[in-house]
Amino acid sequence: MTVAFKKLLKLGTAMLAMLAAAYLVSDWRFWVRHFQSPGDDRIIFDFNWYEPRARVGEGPGRDIPVAAPNARAIDQAALEAVTAYARELDSYAFIVAQNGVIQAEYYKDGFGPESMFDTQSMHKGLLGVAFGLAVDHGLIDTIDKPAAAYITEWANDARNKIAIRDLLANTSGLADPGFSEWPWSVGYRLFIGTHVDDAVIALPAVREPGREFQFNHVNSQILHAVLTRATGMTYVDFLKTYLWDPLGNGAAQVRLDEPDGSARTVCCFQTTARSWLRIANMILAGGQVNGAQVLSQDWIKEMTTATPVHPKTGFHILLGQPAPPRRTYAATDRAQPTRASEPFAADDVRYLEGRGGQRTLWIPSKKIAVVRIGKIDFAWDDAKVINPLIAGLKAPERSADGE
Repeated sequence: MTVAFKKLLKLGTAMLAMLAAAYLVSDWRFWVRHFQSPGDDRIIFDFNWYEPRARVGEGPGRDIPVAAPNARAIDQAALEAVTAYARELDSYAFIVAQNGVIQAEYYKDGFGPESMFDTQSMHKGLLGVAFGLAVDHGLIDTIDKPAAAYITEWANDARNKIAIRDLLANTSGLADPGFSEWPWSVGYRLFIGTHVDDAVIALPAVREPGREFQFNHVNSQILHAVLTRATGMTYVDFLKTYLWDPLGNGAAQVRLDEPDGSARTVCCFQTTARSWLRIANMILAGGQVNGAQVLSQDWIKEMTTATPVHPKTGFHILLGQPAPPRRTYAATDRAQPTRASEPFAADDVRYLEGRGGQRTLWIPSKKIAVVRIGKIDFAWDDAKVINPLIAGLKAPERSADGE
């Protein structure tokens, strides 16, 4: 090897090192998050590694009534059975309510009613609620409007056919980058990268909208861009004004992709189990909280009605019966299926679902709501909670005159 070649090799190596260093520095937030993120055994309760975050609410929130032991609407044996199951699968928080009243509430040692948790994709369900609030308050006139009315980058290509409804129903036809922890994966950067709205807006359409369901994280993040551009508000200000404060909810926060940047709506909303319960209780009460109409009954019906191409999904909300022993989102979907060992004893179960058994579910016909937050475990079986609670629901007491 000649002296000249050795010098050239050293120069080339130095230049590559400088380029690599410049790249890392230019996207340093991503790399810090990449190396600091905890494993699945801690990710639900260990979330302060991620910066920046923006607060949506503070404090414990409005009180929720708790049934006295002799006034519970669900049989004590049923409550003990489902709580034991929740403990068995390492739940950190588990609450059962009926008609707005807490029947059972459990927290693993070290956690309590004021503990915040990161409930993964349960955040997506908030988007279904949020767009109803935007419609109810006249900030968006119709979800049948093309998303390109707000995402003007789509105005002159095939994506201008995508309606807001298609994004809510996961039928947009947009490319799905998938998910892996490969640092250069677009799907991975949806969760911890910067410039997240720009990244999803740049993705192409690969099929006609409205024809095929696909559980695609991209839809959820584009809905953030639509909502903030349509309302002229940040996501945090919108949620606080129209949902969080009217519910009386407490401490909550969202991930931002960068300071004063976009909220990350594909996942990772952090709040208490009771905050999720207040959302379910509000829906079960026809959208009312303390006599005030927070969310219209018309929207509740629409967001929980099956879409034309998938009988088990509404607007980022899951519906009804799985097919035992598991439910998948679509034939081509990579997502982990939801387990159910037997059919549910009610046909109107509704879900906000997060990875590995994170749940907010409600059953309108029974006025039952359940929140489960815990260690990520795909063995979680919803039937082992839903069916015992329905079986244990007591008949309403009648007065002496039979009324």
